[in-house]
Amino acid sequence: MTMIDMAADTARRIPTIRSADWFIRIPLAAIIIDQGLIKLPDMAAQAEGFGLPLVLFALAALAEVGGGIALLLGGLLRNNWFSDLLTRLAGLAISIVVAGVIIMIYFGPFFGWQLQGMLLAGGLFFMLRGNGDVKGRSLI
Repeated sequence: MTMIDMAADTARRIPTIRSADWFIRIPLAAIIIDQGLIKLPDMAAQAEGFGLPLVLFALAALAEVGGGIALLLGGLLRNNWFSDLLTRLAGLAISIVVAGVIIMIYFGPFFGWQLQGMLLAGGLFFMLRGNGDVKGRSLI
């Protein structure tokens, strides 16, 4: 048995922890919900400060709060197509808002987009993976 075969055999014997996604899901949802709730008080002044129309700013806040809640609900209601869709839509909403923040704020006069980069990665992860445990779905 070669070293590669031994490594592959060892990797197959390591159990997969089904709920490990909660280590990403909970902090991502908490941060995103917090960012949305921060936008709610005095929304018009904040939108003006960022140079955004109030409607767009409100949609971003709604997407953040709703996306974070949907991400948590999608994990709690596991093992059906609806929870998987909910998780994917949450990931999509989070990804769109965070990508917009990175483009508008951090590719302008500011630096330090690392946190937003990780939030974007988390949103993309859940958008592409869903809950990862729906029966009958093919794996890539």
